[in-house]
Amino acid sequence: MNPTAATYAALDAAFEYFNHSLFDAALPPCLITLRSSRRSYGHLHSRRFVNVAGEQADELALNPGYFALQSIEEVMSTIVHEMVHHWQHHLGKPSRSTPHNTEWANKMEAIGLMPSSTGQPGGKRTGHRVADYILPGGAFIKACEGMPRERIALPWLDRHLPIAPAEMAQMRSRLRDTGVAVVGESMPVDEATANGVELKLAPRAPRTPSRRVKHECPGCRARAWAPPETRLSCGACAQALVAMQLSVEAESAPGN
Repeated sequence: MNPTAATYAALDAAFEYFNHSLFDAALPPCLITLRSSRRSYGHLHSRRFVNVAGEQADELALNPGYFALQSIEEVMSTIVHEMVHHWQHHLGKPSRSTPHNTEWANKMEAIGLMPSSTGQPGGKRTGHRVADYILPGGAFIKACEGMPRERIALPWLDRHLPIAPAEMAQMRSRLRDTGVAVVGESMPVDEATANGVELKLAPRAPRTPSRRVKHECPGCRARAWAPPETRLSCGACAQALVAMQLSVEAESAPGN
């Protein structure tokens, strides 16, 4: 089977399996896509696609960069996370202000996934960017135990990882430290081999810290960001901008 057919056959089989085991086969078909992103495991775009007959379909997008960093159960939890969005758009009441509202969070818990803005216990259940972790003994992990792995195995992995393997290992370690069991083993990306075959992965290089600082006009308080040695002038006040403080460009944890 060619790479496209093999990959999408596995993802389609996963959707159908969890649709039956967790949603009573109530979800309509959707179009699964692969979209790379550093900041997201996946997303659901309602009515993204339309065919020549005028029928519309939701897009369920997955970030393939995390396939090599997570266990098969964790990848499946991303699919199910987006399936809950899919369920809400067709059978629930999505909010206009936030994609992760209380109804969505309650459905997630009911099927065995705990929503959390940090991906760890104690994070916010609702909001704009919310990840999740697998609840021990929940419906999701029980469904995984009966999952037909020969059909749902992911045969192809994105070589270009969105985060460093060590960063993912730290996230999994913090989850263990809170008492939550981490399900399954992630791909041994440090060794970059699987079943004795060299995968030739390309881990993302660490980001160089930004040297930008905030510059401010002492007159009108206009602001600009530039390296500290940059000389800037305010066009309105004809005054030199003063470097104020170092910038902090913190990134949030990946979410959905």
